[in-house]
Amino acid sequence: MRVRVWGAGIVALASLGIGLAIVLSLAGNAATATPRWPWLLDELRQHPWWSVGVFALLAIVAGGIAARLQIRPPEALNDPLPPAPVTVPDWFVDRAQTRTAATAVCRRRRAVGITTSLSGAGGFGKTTLAAAVCARWRVRWRFRSRMFPALRPRIFSVTIGRDVRGRAAVAAKVAEVTRFITGNTTEFDDPALAGAHLGRLLDKRSRTLLVLDDVWEAEQLDPFLTGGRRCVRLVTTRNPALLPPAAKRIPVDQMSRDQAKAVLTWNLPPLPEPLVDALLKSTGRWALLLRLTNRLISEQRAAGADPTATAQRILHQLRGNGPAAVDDPATVWNLDDPRLRNQAVKASIEAATTLLPPGGQDRFTELGIFAEDESIPITAVALLWQASGQLAEDQTRTLCRNLERLSLLTLDPRNGGTISLHDVIRDYLRGHLGSTALARLNGLLIDAVAATLRPARPLAPTTPDPERAWWQLQDGYLLDHLIDHMLAAGRTTSAEAVAGDLRWVEARLAQRGPTAPWSDLTRIDTPHAHPLAHSLAQTAHLLAPTNPPHALASVLRARLDTHPHWQPQITACQHDPAQRPCLTNEWPLPDALPPALQRTLTGHTNWVHSVAIA
Repeated sequence: MRVRVWGAGIVALASLGIGLAIVLSLAGNAATATPRWPWLLDELRQHPWWSVGVFALLAIVAGGIAARLQIRPPEALNDPLPPAPVTVPDWFVDRAQTRTAATAVCRRRRAVGITTSLSGAGGFGKTTLAAAVCARWRVRWRFRSRMFPALRPRIFSVTIGRDVRGRAAVAAKVAEVTRFITGNTTEFDDPALAGAHLGRLLDKRSRTLLVLDDVWEAEQLDPFLTGGRRCVRLVTTRNPALLPPAAKRIPVDQMSRDQAKAVLTWNLPPLPEPLVDALLKSTGRWALLLRLTNRLISEQRAAGADPTATAQRILHQLRGNGPAAVDDPATVWNLDDPRLRNQAVKASIEAATTLLPPGGQDRFTELGIFAEDESIPITAVALLWQASGQLAEDQTRTLCRNLERLSLLTLDPRNGGTISLHDVIRDYLRGHLGSTALARLNGLLIDAVAATLRPARPLAPTTPDPERAWWQLQDGYLLDHLIDHMLAAGRTTSAEAVAGDLRWVEARLAQRGPTAPWSDLTRIDTPHAHPLAHSLAQTAHLLAPTNPPHALASVLRARLDTHPHWQPQITACQHDPAQRPCLTNEWPLPDALPPALQRTLTGHTNWVHSVAIA
């Protein structure tokens, strides 16, 4: 589509130049033509030489622009199409912070931070508020493509999350964002280098709004702040100290009474004001709890219950199990107290799960094993619930729909269906499960996934046995988080065997690039995994996508052919008739990598004037 638009633009400019040339010819013959021309064209006849000069200049400019565009198309021409416009929930209540943030991102501020003014608190609506900012017409107009205004605006939203920790994970996240925005697949295993590369690419593009949601640590944010002089970063975080000194800080606190009432009573018939006031006090005007309470009343009302009586019962539960049970009921409870926040979440979730069918509460609690801030395929949830509760896939989808109606999770029907949990709710579920249950449930998930795969033997007698063909997984979530789930289940030996299998490395390399298999190995803190991760880091700069794509496996094998762990596996692959023909090294590579080499830096094309070594 973009190529067609691009070609149409050049054709239009060329047509304009031809049209101007025609008008120029008419103006040049004006002195000898008819005594009068119709309408405004008579001006050309009366001022022929001025017309010749003006239209000649316009024709030259139009032709020059067309030629320049054809020779030097913009960098963004082959970028992936920006994502579809974000949708704001119907129950969203506009707040002053929305207007403030929209104004800030439209005033060329390099960074804008939406933060909570209460330390450690989640569920205040920062993410929803950021989505509302991106949906505003003024913001979308500001970040439209100046070359192709009809296309979607350049607004990209990325969730970071608490689990993205360490150099490998942060570098992988930056590489993922780079592919998401520009399509560039260059890989770095250093977050600073990956961020600098992204910044250089953004410098060559028009105005871009990058939303970085749920940032926890400085190491997560710093790589995204490099370069990109036309890129505005909108950051949501619980820690305002992470933001650059010049960033606009927009604190999000508990809602005002009117805002909280609007969320609490959305799509409900009028409730008695004293009852509404009591519910607002019991929820602390906390957006997360207000939404949960609203959905509880709505679900009961849909089944024929009286809304006022239902609200009274929920208020009784909140008072009996919520902050009022551990605090002075005569005072408004303090949202800055983690103990009271956890108690409030516990009371609200327990009130909601009473509406689930038998076993539904246990199945919901088991969702705490999945990764934070990820879209979890319902097929993966179905595998877990089949093992833990004998639920079929259609029963799993029905239960997920019930949980979504109670606002206990977010359900997206696209791509076969995915769910996601608010991190406050996920934290509660993990705390409720405890370490023993978490390990057991992760083991159940691993065993359920393994049952869908064929048995597999190690490529060489000296390498660990992976037991199953894990590299044949097609689900992106399971490929990305299989090692995490194995480690959480206490199966470090299995994680080593899978991450150190050449077939797994090649599958991850094709799926996510060289950062992915390296990151898998760095998560395994064992003496055996460390040198394997180091060997991949040494050759990462040579593992860019190839044409044809399957040639990338040959590059990988050529570079690892002398490593004592990888070499037997590579030899086994080369002797496998199913993998013929293949490229092999007939003699040692002339640029064999020395053991002391940590990594090769790429992406810098100018002279090096100084070097700093730490």
